[in-house]
Amino acid sequence: MYHKPLDKAGIIVAVLCAIHCLLVPVVLPTLALVGLSFLGFELFERIILSISLLIGSVAVFMGMRHHRSWTPFFFLALGGVLYFGKNTFGSTWEPLLILTGAAFIVVAHTLNLHLCRVKNRNKPCEEVEAAQHSALEAAKQANESTV
Repeated sequence: MYHKPLDKAGIIVAVLCAIHCLLVPVVLPTLALVGLSFLGFELFERIILSISLLIGSVAVFMGMRHHRSWTPFFFLALGGVLYFGKNTFGSTWEPLLILTGAAFIVVAHTLNLHLCRVKNRNKPCEEVEAAQHSALEAAKQANESTV
């Protein structure tokens, strides 16, 4: 499995989560009228954020196999902490913490992709993994033919 689609999904989910968190207070009364009030529940937000961080962790750890840098993981963790702690400083700071948390998560995914490209000399990880897999298969076949 490649991490590039997961990084892209992680970026999309982080942005959607930030938009959701910022818009729910505005549209919550309307959501209740159409039976979607569960979208404003804290538990729903925590579940979506946990899924986002799970996707992010898998993508970042898969990328770390190539670039060997922990920096994207630290950005991901910091973004998650800011998101989960958005209520800590009151409603005045909540929008800023949401946007900052989302930005850190997006930076983690973007940095993960960038570090892999730099490490692979501007080739996507998919191409490098495919070449490694081909070389491994060729070596395995050569080894079998000599035995």
